[in-house]
Amino acid sequence: MEYSRSAVSLTPSATLQLCAKARELSCEGRDIISLSAGQPDFPTPAPIAEAGVDAIRKGKTGYTASTGIPELKEAVAAQYSERRNVHWLPSNVLVGCGAKHNLANLTRAAVNPGDKVLLPRPFWVSYPEMVKASGGIPVFPEKRINGSEIRKAAGEGAVGVFLNYPSNPTGFVPSESFLKEIADAIAETDMWVISDDIYEDLAYLDSGVPHILDFHPSLKERTAVVSGVSKTYAMTGWRIGYSLACIEWTRLAGILQAHSTSNPCSISQWAALTAIQGKAKTEKEEMHESFHIRRDLICELLAGVDGLEFKKPDGAFYVFPRLLNDPQKADTNRFCSELLSDEGVAVIPGSAFGAEGYIRISFAASADDIREGIHRLGKFLRRRLNT
Repeated sequence: MEYSRSAVSLTPSATLQLCAKARELSCEGRDIISLSAGQPDFPTPAPIAEAGVDAIRKGKTGYTASTGIPELKEAVAAQYSERRNVHWLPSNVLVGCGAKHNLANLTRAAVNPGDKVLLPRPFWVSYPEMVKASGGIPVFPEKRINGSEIRKAAGEGAVGVFLNYPSNPTGFVPSESFLKEIADAIAETDMWVISDDIYEDLAYLDSGVPHILDFHPSLKERTAVVSGVSKTYAMTGWRIGYSLACIEWTRLAGILQAHSTSNPCSISQWAALTAIQGKAKTEKEEMHESFHIRRDLICELLAGVDGLEFKKPDGAFYVFPRLLNDPQKADTNRFCSELLSDEGVAVIPGSAFGAEGYIRISFAASADDIREGIHRLGKFLRRRLNT
């Protein structure tokens, strides 16, 4: 049997593979510290969970409209109209089975075979595979993304660009001047934008997170904003994401969804509505404060580890240090595999994000696990540097 060439060309998710390996070793009785997960380690807030239970009790367990229940679409449109200061309608909203689902549907709806799509490094692991699965060609800028790189990519035929702030894997939050330069450059081209904003509520700056729509609201007609409840409300397993885009882009992505998964889980949609309505505001703020404290803790600990260089993240729940003198810094897959095997610490190789020589460390873990994990990482590095 000959299989799909596009499917064969795809690379498995390094994050999911390493998390699975860490769970497997833990089940075998190994003492594993996982600093690899891209999910909060908190329970879903009680008001949200209770809304899900209430939906079950009321029999809201059948099919919904494939693009999501009207109540949730209306709430998302209203929230983002206020957040982005542009007007969105429920018809601009598509509710999917997690933000990843929305990203995949929007990509398939926008990319034609042979289309070039600009992916700034470091990128989230699934972006290149989504582009390739849609028949497109991922294009990676030679330098850090800026206005010149966007104009250059557009001149060489790129039709779209992915943006992700706060960033996974770096936690980078752009300054207003940085993002204005990006927005100005995009506005000069015909490129479409997919803005992955899933970590938008996990920022540690008083100024918040700027957005290209703050500077060029007219880009709304060729920008898809993607977010969801997974990271902000500890709802990763509920699988609810959503996107806002022009009506035609949303319609086409919705058709793709209707012919693949159909509607997201009905129960999860009603739970997500409770989150969007602000009925777990206190729990949301408490989780945010906890991540802020853990961010400061892990950075303090990493500062005492020889052989690493890093920037303090301003958002998300990741640190992305560079390996300085380790003999395996050019093969972070091997580095992370040996770290897991030798010390029982799971982190993600930078190669998965297009940034060989770096590792991604999650601080979505308890303070005790963070302390022990960084202690073991330091011991691992010292041993390697002394051999």
